[in-house]
Amino acid sequence: MVESLLDARMLPVRVAILLGLAVGCLLLLTEDPSAVDWATGIAAVLVTAFGVRAPFATALATSGLLALGFAIGDSGPVVAKVAAAFALTELTARRGSRFAAPAAAVLFGVYLLHPAGGMVVMLYRAAVMAAVPVLFGLLLRTAWTDARRAARAAADLAEHREQQIAAATVAERTAIARELHDLVAHHVSSTVLRVGAARHAFTDAPPALLQVLEDVDITSREALADLRKLVTVLRTPEPPHESFVTPAVLTQALDEVIERARRTGLDITTHIDDSITDVDPVSALTLLRLTQEALANVAAHAGPRAVAQLRVAANRAVEFEVRDSGGVVTATSSTGLGLVGLRERLAILGGTLEAGPHGTGWRLAARWPLGAAT
Repeated sequence: MVESLLDARMLPVRVAILLGLAVGCLLLLTEDPSAVDWATGIAAVLVTAFGVRAPFATALATSGLLALGFAIGDSGPVVAKVAAAFALTELTARRGSRFAAPAAAVLFGVYLLHPAGGMVVMLYRAAVMAAVPVLFGLLLRTAWTDARRAARAAADLAEHREQQIAAATVAERTAIARELHDLVAHHVSSTVLRVGAARHAFTDAPPALLQVLEDVDITSREALADLRKLVTVLRTPEPPHESFVTPAVLTQALDEVIERARRTGLDITTHIDDSITDVDPVSALTLLRLTQEALANVAAHAGPRAVAQLRVAANRAVEFEVRDSGGVVTATSSTGLGLVGLRERLAILGGTLEAGPHGTGWRLAARWPLGAAT
């Protein structure tokens, strides 16, 4: 309780409690207190408020008010005694024995100036009233010191753990980047070379086959470029680094994804609001990934001849929706990780993702607030 009252943030509460106790003492425990008794008691309580910033001066001031109460008071300065003990306790807790010793000596002298009950009783009372607050203050100071030391140790341990986690994260990211570069990117690069060689070798092949080879060539080159960007991001996660897509080129990126899906046979109608160029880079990338995943799911679950409707807008919030008419393949929930990844993206942005049957087909819709990403 006393330790809490010595907290600087509790100063108004402390003053209120001490004033209440002082008034109760003067009204209920003091027989016929005079105006001097009231004045010295209340003044001593109010002076203790300065113990937070000037504990040594406060201890001397309360001892002076106690001496004044002894000299001109009428019924005994009980409140001033408690205030002086409280001030000495706070001085010891905040400044230690170096400052507490002279203040305790002053308080000891004040009690000696008020002889009552004989020399032995007077010395005992003075020693107790000066020593007990110092001992209690030293206990509080020790407790505070131990608590601060424990807090620093806990903070150091937490920082050390964060450094270990950061180091492990960097090592893992580096390992993933290395495998992507040495394994996946190697195979994709090999695919690009083989497809390019096939296009040049089979110049007299049917136009449909040449178109497929061209599509595979373009897609493979784009995949290789994205892999290189991903490797860069994994190795250097802190900006600046190259973004997968920026708001300025988002419309073009979406058009490329849509056109690529159309070449697989999908019939896609689109309504893309021009306001999407005002979204942040994270939202732009999210829109691109939503479009890629949604159209891939349409092709996989509704068939290559399905009819799909795509709507993208960014007015009060970013809104995305893809509907399909269904097709030869029954529309079912994806068992892969595409929708899981999209839900994770939307969760980071504070948005929602809905995916499920709609009429004879399937509907995927997402919504998140503008400016959700930084």
